Amino acid sequence: MAVQAAGVAAPPEPALPAAPPAWTALPFRRAVVYIVPGTVPDAEARAAGDRLDALLDAIEADSGLVLSRRLIFPIYPDAARFRREWWLFADLRNDVINGWGTMPADGRLHVSPYQVARLVGRAVVGRAVPLVAWGLPDLLADRLIGADSHAHAKLYLDRGSLPPLESIVHQADFGRALPGAYAQSISFLAFLGDVHGLPAVVRFARLGGVHWYDFRPQFERAFGVTLAEAEAQWRRRLERVSAPELTMSQWEHYNLAARFAYGFALARSPAGLVGRPGGATAYVEAVRAGEALRRFDIADARRSADRGRGGLEAVQRRTHLARLAARAGLWAIGVVPILLALVLLAGPAIRNTWRDRRRRRRRTGVSRRM
Repeated sequence: MAVQAAGVAAPPEPALPAAPPAWTALPFRRAVVYIVPGTVPDAEARAAGDRLDALLDAIEADSGLVLSRRLIFPIYPDAARFRREWWLFADLRNDVINGWGTMPADGRLHVSPYQVARLVGRAVVGRAVPLVAWGLPDLLADRLIGADSHAHAKLYLDRGSLPPLESIVHQADFGRALPGAYAQSISFLAFLGDVHGLPAVVRFARLGGVHWYDFRPQFERAFGVTLAEAEAQWRRRLERVSAPELTMSQWEHYNLAARFAYGFALARSPAGLVGRPGGATAYVEAVRAGEALRRFDIADARRSADRGRGGLEAVQRRTHLARLAARAGLWAIGVVPILLALVLLAGPAIRNTWRDRRRRRRRTGVSRRM
């Protein structure tokens, strides 16, 4: 707590953003939880706010990353409310950060350390190559829950699925190498933290590695070794890591859940997903599936991924219908005027042909009677 000099007025506390209609704001030290009264037990809402404060405190103590603005975190009663009203919180101003929020599932209300760490990473670290932008926040969350940041990468290493680091620095290359690239990025940054200290990794994330083409020289200036040397050391370290023995079926479920979780919780902005029918469910379940995977709870990850894919199917159906409607509209715009023009141009000729046929029929009838 800051010490205030005698006779000096303390700066005014920023005013709370006004709660949207039908919502109530519950302020905490570092976060503001929004609820619809009567939909979430007060004790659960307050437990969520206390957990947000505790997670932000722990991230700051571990990494030095400070979320200087308050985190707003709505708890939606259900997916329909999430879809309809997420924008009310995205539009809030007055020195706050939109935390996207969550909703109950299976009777549980869970605040994910990964969701919180990613928000801190985006707000404080800023834009960086995916290897850093994806890897550092989830490394911080691994440390919060005590997950082994190397065991997941070892699974891919044992199956020959870890390409050279330099080949996944570019965003497009990183995307093609998922989900292994995600596990690879966290493990490599964890190794750098073990060798050089986490503050050095955070400084590098904040000051360098923003563009793929200057990642390597920035890396060498930050750590005093080449990227190739650091990678060789990391791979030797990874060879000594023990990873869970997964059956073929477990490995398939792991990979499927990973592709779903990281494709919709990390690779996309929630704004492009939650506003569509089924999108809110897909986003929340992707966050849950990702955290379950980091704990190697493959069964829970699979359940979340299955629920999320159900929501995703609704998104895809609506997108398919929208595309069909757009194509029909384009056809109508392009084809109908052409058809009308042809009718107008050919109309006189058609009418004349019809008249000629009627005249010939009349003449033929008269000649037969004669």
